[in-house]
Amino acid sequence: MRIEMLPERCIGLLRGTIFVCLFCLQLKVEAKTDFELQVDNFTCSSQDTEYHILKHYRCGMNKNPKRRSWHMEFKLQQPLAEHEVYMSIVLPRRKPVPDFVLLNLTTDGCQLLSNRNQVPLLSLGRNIMERFSNYPKQCPFQGDLIYYIRGFRLDLSLLPAVSMETPVHIELGYQVKPQGLRWLQGNLAARVQRISEKKRPKKG
Repeated sequence: MRIEMLPERCIGLLRGTIFVCLFCLQLKVEAKTDFELQVDNFTCSSQDTEYHILKHYRCGMNKNPKRRSWHMEFKLQQPLAEHEVYMSIVLPRRKPVPDFVLLNLTTDGCQLLSNRNQVPLLSLGRNIMERFSNYPKQCPFQGDLIYYIRGFRLDLSLLPAVSMETPVHIELGYQVKPQGLRWLQGNLAARVQRISEKKRPKKG
């Protein structure tokens, strides 16, 4: 049925519904721009004392306090095909309230590289990471080649709307499949905070 054939009351209701939907969408977009993820610290470590998977690794942050980003790089002794990727995202809470675990999983690293993983958050993260890294599109990781993530800074507008200030602890890394040995682990301490008026973009 075409819209001009609807009763006037129904047309008015339809217009009102469309207006409310557009208004809610605008509020959601504005809410995303109210917060940012501020990185406080990023370090990495390795349990690779026996298998000699890594030749070199390092992690750190840039020195700009107003626009902090983090970086991680590593070089392998030889090509590495099978591996696992693990990640946990925890929002700490004051005791006795238990910490809120947003994500805690381990997945096949080769599937993640080729973006075949079905976990939406990891798939989104893989797509974002392509802008900041030289990671391959598929296994294996080559030996004697420096792989890196540089200048990574998460834009919260890419994620569902965030509406609270909270600390965030993120643990991520790689491990050998059978043994679970973590040959590279990164620990990131950050916080979601409201954007200050100085940083807020000026409206034209």
